[in-house]
Amino acid sequence: MRYLLLLKRLLKKKSYIAMLLVVPLMVLLMNAMSSADAGLMTIGVYIPGTDESSQYLMETLESDQGNLRFVIYDDEGLLRKDVERQQLSEGWICPKDLDSAISDMASKGQTKNKIQILIRETGLTHMLGREVLCSRIYPIIARQMAINYVSENVYGGNPSEEQLQHILETYDNYGINGNLFEMGYIDEAGTSEEEVSYLMMPLRGILALWLLLLAIAASMYYLEDEANGLFVWWKARADVLRDFLYYIVIMTIPTVMVLLGLKIGGVFTTFGREIIAIILYDITVIALASIFREVISSIKGLGIITPIFIMASAILSPVFIDLKEGRALQKFCPTFHYLYCIHDEYYVQSLLSFGVILIIIWYSIHTIKKHL
Repeated sequence: MRYLLLLKRLLKKKSYIAMLLVVPLMVLLMNAMSSADAGLMTIGVYIPGTDESSQYLMETLESDQGNLRFVIYDDEGLLRKDVERQQLSEGWICPKDLDSAISDMASKGQTKNKIQILIRETGLTHMLGREVLCSRIYPIIARQMAINYVSENVYGGNPSEEQLQHILETYDNYGINGNLFEMGYIDEAGTSEEEVSYLMMPLRGILALWLLLLAIAASMYYLEDEANGLFVWWKARADVLRDFLYYIVIMTIPTVMVLLGLKIGGVFTTFGREIIAIILYDITVIALASIFREVISSIKGLGIITPIFIMASAILSPVFIDLKEGRALQKFCPTFHYLYCIHDEYYVQSLLSFGVILIIIWYSIHTIKKHL
């Protein structure tokens, strides 16, 4: 009954309601962004030539854009201005005779007529852009290299028009319809063939950090209630168990909202896996937040460490990027274990062990403080 009254009181707190509203608003916003016509970067492409290689490159860019958005320009000057005005992430300017450049690369390994890449600053996305450009140009170069090889080794370097046409038809008719690569997790359970937008990929990590933030906020609520004398009238034989249930009441609705957010966002795996992972994560962050409360014992102190700890967790956990260095530090972060345990049973065990260790530390600190 007391826990039900606690829940009713929580739902009257404006700060708690405001934190609860974060999840639906964020998921809806990310869904809207992911469904829009947007890519990792917008690239302007100027292809002045009408030769075969130029036409092939234009067709592949228009038909298969992937996560990059390509805009074909008829005016080189306008492309340069749009890069300068930051209307484009970068610009590609092809030579007028791309066939000649491809032929030189295939036979000599170098060419004077190069594809220019215009950028305003260097960055990871621009490195990706260059890789994509290479992948689009490579089939043309590979075709020319195959023609040169067969011409040299089969026809003595001087094939007739009929023989050259035969080489081209043979190469072009040798189509590859399958895909050599297939993405998959170590544990295939719960994987879906549905492609998830790259914009939705950080969703799980962001929601996990939000739960961590709420656990620390629960510690602040606890200190506020303690200062108001709530626990003077709420005695319990096992203080730690009472405190744990106090946190559970606060974390239940946010946990359900996280599961719904994962489902709506398209990154939900299987019901059993998600439930086990989120329960273990909740237990771990509750124990961690309780340790912070026992050690710091002030709302102001918790307010100071919260942004620092959340930022550190975002860096150490694979929310946006996975840093392979510093694994020893990462294992002290509950979010790291949670994000990995979704597809790796080893981290389910590590998250469980981490949670148990934190509960023991919490109980020990509480017992020592009680007897001081």
